[in-house]
Amino acid sequence: MRRKIIRLSLAAIALGCIAFFIISMTPTNAQHYGDFNNHHLRGNYASQLNGTINCPDGHPLAPFNGPYALNGLVSADGNGNAQGTVYDNLNGMLVLYSWEGTYEVNPDGTLLLDAYCDFPGMGVLYVQMFGVLCDNGKRVRLMQVGPTYGSNMVGTTIVGSWIRQ
Repeated sequence: MRRKIIRLSLAAIALGCIAFFIISMTPTNAQHYGDFNNHHLRGNYASQLNGTINCPDGHPLAPFNGPYALNGLVSADGNGNAQGTVYDNLNGMLVLYSWEGTYEVNPDGTLLLDAYCDFPGMGVLYVQMFGVLCDNGKRVRLMQVGPTYGSNMVGTTIVGSWIRQ
């Protein structure tokens, strides 16, 4: 009987230790679903995107259809305004340009960014990016849509991320 009580006591202590370990490992400052806003996207971010451009004939970027890559610096103010300076590799041609735009972070952490890119020799091109915040806004996963052609978005498949510096 005494051995049974000791075994049960040891089992209870072991279960208590496991429960304490699990509870202590649970983050207390985790971002709750529905708590995001523009303030979560602020600071300087390293930006890297890649994919494929497939614009229709007549679009200013059509001669560059093919592989696409971007590296640059993005600054977001936490109030819905962003700007960046980036290098694009458009099917082997390097282009340095700047952009500015606005964004809206939804309560679920998703976001929409409207950007106006000042392409040298092509004027201002409009693109949209859809994304989701990760790590409380320290990282952003993005998908670019556009640029526009007339009033229509054109075929690009561009994805990537921003990482806060």
